Amino acid sequence: MNNYLNLTDINNRLTVCIEIDPIGTPMVEVLVNNTVQYNSSLLKSEIINDYIPLLKPFEISIILSDKHYTDEYETAVIIKKLTIDNIELIPKYDYLASYTNDHDNTDPTSYLGFNGKWTLTIDRPFYQWLHQHSGQGWLLT
Repeated sequence: MNNYLNLTDINNRLTVCIEIDPIGTPMVEVLVNNTVQYNSSLLKSEIINDYIPLLKPFEISIILSDKHYTDEYETAVIIKKLTIDNIELIPKYDYLASYTNDHDNTDPTSYLGFNGKWTLTIDRPFYQWLHQHSGQGWLLT
């Protein structure tokens, strides 16, 4: 039987899972650490999976573009799910995301109804960030 010190199967990356849902057929770009993971017209719900380093800061961005504002139909993107290492961040932490858009609407949201960029920045290793924002005090490493 292996004890903890003998185990070498330590995962040094975290799984990111993003599920986005369209209203209409919006043009969407999904980036993880400035690397494009999805870039197309969104016709149906999409699930995007990626990996991030365990001990590095990172950023997730979702960009809605080419929206034509009309009363006839709505075009938008809904962030249905965002998990990191199977920990759900949306909607609990959507207030920490920034949403820069062409209508200057800065309210925390997971409904992207304007041309713009939604960004969640994790400015330290994920578990340190989570520990701080979940009100658990300091996590020393």
